[in-house]
Formats: sequence, structure tokens, C-alpha cells
Amino acid sequence: MIRVTELRLALALLAVAACSGDVTSPTPPANPTGGASTSSLLPGVLRDLLPVDTTGTALISCPTEATQTVSSTIGPSGGVLAIGNTTVVIPLGAVLFPEDFSLTVPASQYAEIRVRAGTAEHYVFQLPVTMTIDYSRCASPALDAQALSVWNIDPDSKALLAPMASVDEKLTHVITFTTIHLSGYAVADRTDSTGTGGI
Repeated sequence: MIRVTELRLALALLAVAACSGDVTSPTPPANPTGGASTSSLLPGVLRDLLPVDTTGTALISCPTEATQTVSSTIGPSGGVLAIGNTTVVIPLGAVLFPEDFSLTVPASQYAEIRVRAGTAEHYVFQLPVTMTIDYSRCASPALDAQALSVWNIDPDSKALLAPMASVDEKLTHVITFTTIHLSGYAVADRTDSTGTGGI
């Protein structure tokens, strides 16, 4: 009887050992330098899975004829890109390997920015980064009454893709938001039926 019990115990231990061989550790992402293979699909995914109502929302008029660009190589320790009060703050650990990043305030009719990593159209960070858009060049009492927000936009067509959770600082005329991916972003306002600011 003891031998049968020992045999059953030995078989149970073998079964546990066999099962443990099926357990695997999480594998690192296929593209550790930013995930271009997945992030290139991000805007389409946002449009398909998270349809947004853009009714009554429009990019604010904020023309400039000058294009300004700043670039820097940023790695795991993080870094900052800045053009005046328009900034991109990349925290510690958001980037796995050093990469050339650029921040551009393009010649445009709108308060927009474009942020890129190398030549990639899109880039996904490991942690959220904080971006601030300065719209002081187009500030006005009428604009101060509006409920401004930041939108992810198509840099070419200027189409509104997705709203970003943002904070509008009226005193300094900057608007701040966080994101995990790089693309084009612009300031928009949304008015209700009475023409006053609203969300």
C-alpha cells in the first residue's frame, strides 16, 4: 500500500513538472525601439475602435508663416524638446534606446505641432510623455471664453482623429496633455448651440 501511494506521489510530481514547462516568461516586444510596426496602425485603430463626435469642434485660427524645429537625441534617461513655451517632456524610462526626436511648430493656419522620432510616421513610448502647446500668438478675449482642447490630427489633411485629455491654462495661454504616441496635435475649440464655450 505504501508503494502504491509513493508511486502516485511520484506520478503527481512528474505531472506538475511537465505542466511547469508550459509556463513562459513574458517576451519583449518585437520592436523595442519604439514599436513602429504597431504604432503605424494607431491612428486607424483609433478611428475604427474609438469613433469620436467632432460636431461643433474646429481647430482654432492661429496663423503663422514661420516654421520652427528643434531636434535632440533622447535615450532612457529622458529629455526635453522646447520651442519657447511649446514643449515635449520625455520622462525617465519612456524610451528604451537613444533616438533622434524632433518637435516642429509648422507654418500653418492653426496652433499645431508635429513630433517625430527619426523618420517614423508614428512612435509609441513605454511611458506617457507630457506635451504643451503655446497658443499665445492667437490669444484673444473671445478665445479665452472658449473651452479649448488638444486633438490628435492628421498632419496633412488636418482631420480631427481623437481628443486628448488636456488642461488649458488661460493665464499663460498654453494647453498641456499627455500621450504615449507621437503624431500631429493641434488646439481646437468646441461650442454649444448658444455659441459659448462648452465640452
